[in-house]
Amino acid sequence: MRLILDGDWHATVTDGPLSVAPRFDFPGQSVRIAEYTDVEEWQQFLADTFGSQEWLWDDPDELRFAPDSRELVGAGFRLPSESASAEDCARVPCTPTVRPGGLRADEARDFRLEPATELCRSPGDAVLTCLRDLDALDGPLEARIGIAPDVALLVQHGTVVGWSLTDPVR
Repeated sequence: MRLILDGDWHATVTDGPLSVAPRFDFPGQSVRIAEYTDVEEWQQFLADTFGSQEWLWDDPDELRFAPDSRELVGAGFRLPSESASAEDCARVPCTPTVRPGGLRADEARDFRLEPATELCRSPGDAVLTCLRDLDALDGPLEARIGIAPDVALLVQHGTVVGWSLTDPVR
């Protein structure tokens, strides 16, 4: 499956999801999936990879790729500051099931990954679903690509429309 991430920027789904468990970055209000432990390692990680990243006064979601293989090596997703209404949250589909997979960038260049603006919480906060726009709830999801343990990209019409985190307490 080929995904549209940012207008004319594409990635292909592969068989290898990240093995790194997601963690909350509370100061940054985000979920991070990458193998670095401090600011110095994070800065080196950014220098050694390409993809989407934050810039001055801009907080997009992040997907980072290795330059040689173009394989996904890390991700960071901003948590929207507002929760969607209970009625909208009830409309979040539970299908299709998550299919584990990684991503391979079609080309090695930076891009911008629009952040999610809507946070939908399931009962008991068992799943956090973050969407770029609530219009995504007007139709079925085409796929859920599990890029890391408990983290899936939500795909509609070939475009990534959001992401989900299962069992955020863990």
